[in-house]
Amino acid sequence: MDAAVSMPAVGGRGSPVASGKLSSWKEMLDALPVAAYLCDGAGAIVHCNRRAAEMWGRSPVVTDDSPAAWPPRAVRDTDPAHHHLGLADTPVGQFMRTGQPVRDREIVLERSDGGRAIVLANVEPITEDGTLVGAVGCFQDITERKRADHQQRALLNELNHRVKNALATVQSFADHTIRKCGLPREAQDDFEGRLVALSRAHDQLTRGRWEPIDLGTIVESAVGPNCGGRPDRLRAAGDTIRLGAQAALTLSLVFHELAANAARHGALSVAAGHVTVAWSVEDRGEVPTVRIVWEERGGPPVQKPPAQAGFGSRLVREGLARQLHGTTVLDWDPSGLRCTMDIPLSSTPG
Repeated sequence: MDAAVSMPAVGGRGSPVASGKLSSWKEMLDALPVAAYLCDGAGAIVHCNRRAAEMWGRSPVVTDDSPAAWPPRAVRDTDPAHHHLGLADTPVGQFMRTGQPVRDREIVLERSDGGRAIVLANVEPITEDGTLVGAVGCFQDITERKRADHQQRALLNELNHRVKNALATVQSFADHTIRKCGLPREAQDDFEGRLVALSRAHDQLTRGRWEPIDLGTIVESAVGPNCGGRPDRLRAAGDTIRLGAQAALTLSLVFHELAANAARHGALSVAAGHVTVAWSVEDRGEVPTVRIVWEERGGPPVQKPPAQAGFGSRLVREGLARQLHGTTVLDWDPSGLRCTMDIPLSSTPG
């Protein structure tokens, strides 16, 4: 191996210490169910197991007096723009240059049959009485996982595209119908606001590949647009709680209704007003419960609730109960609306 990747002060290929130590590793590597190989102090391969030979596409020629050159096949970074790695940039070369273990480095192995394998490469030192005598490396084949990830991203992108088109179509139909029926502009604004809130929540889930999403992110996304460009008017804090898709979409609509009402009639309708949203996980009997408290302060005096609940109030109460088996208490305190929501933790799988 050239000087650019040589190691300082190691046991060496011919050292009895080195050869004895490396020999003790061979049987163990042969029993491993993962691709593994041994390098001597100069970085040359002195042994590889069957799994490694299968992954490389052939067994490197290994003899005691003429170890195999690294790498047995060409190696690339996973970035398509990168070319073959130079000897000093391979995982073993990196280890030889730095003396530091290599952990989960993603590379591409080019096989002798023309195929390619995407692998996670690891290299760890082997020492004897404090002296570095070689290294052990292993590969984890993640080709199928990367292929599945790519397919999943493609499907999610297609799903997102179709949902956006569907929402745009619904918005167009609603706009035409509302104008034709002579309903007030406020009705159209309310409907479009709900569609936008739903679309925004869907975008967040899509960006996160429909993985659980943080409750704080949902609150900020739904309430922020109603704060008039002043993020300080929303004070949100609580335990780390991640929500599944159903809970995220439902709570996005609930927070949108509360925020829209606050912007029209409550604390967010005046410059001095603000909203506090706090949440925690509490034990209520044998059922862990997520308690969320919405509280408005600094707004105009709250009027008594209307005799007949509007759509927004019904959505907050009934939507939470129907979708998440939760309960909602609305307190029309003159100093500011307070909404307390209790949701079983089991209804928010995240």
